[in-house]
Amino acid sequence: MPNANHPYTETLTFAGRVLPLKRPMAEYAARRLQAILPQIAALNAAGKSQADAAAALDTTVCTLRQWLDITGTTWVNLNRRGPYRRQK
Repeated sequence: MPNANHPYTETLTFAGRVLPLKRPMAEYAARRLQAILPQIAALNAAGKSQADAAAALDTTVCTLRQWLDITGTTWVNLNRRGPYRRQK
């Protein structure tokens, strides 16, 4: 997977902690993600929806969800759609 043109990394540093990534990513993409992780954490703590957070970060919901998956972050404000067999 790694190549000579784009070295890969398997960890990020956030708030003094080393976060292992689920899979390696290019270093330039990891630097960008590391730079916006504080914003993602603040939007998550504020209870914003993923759509609002993606708009604030000037990206798509799909990309935001990919970043959350790679870093293993769980989103607080998830609204389920439809009844989907709710049990009473």
